[in-house]
Amino acid sequence: MYMINPQNIQTEIDAAYLYDKLAAAEKDEVVAQVLREMHQIELGHANAFWAKLGKTAADPLPAPSRRARILNSIGRIF
Repeated sequence: MYMINPQNIQTEIDAAYLYDKLAAAEKDEVVAQVLREMHQIELGHANAFWAKLGKTAADPLPAPSRRARILNSIGRIF
């Protein structure tokens, strides 16, 4: 049986978070829509890994990591 590495879930959560933040800041609606789609894809990956750990929709996904939140803050500056 394949063991799920919790870091894989965190990576997907972080990617979803950053795509969502990029979409919110994007002025071009076409690009923003692509970024929102990427957000949904990454969130789907996180949920799939979460389910393989035996978690349900009632179990909230972990929050974005500190690293992802810092990257978002740096991105807002530039």
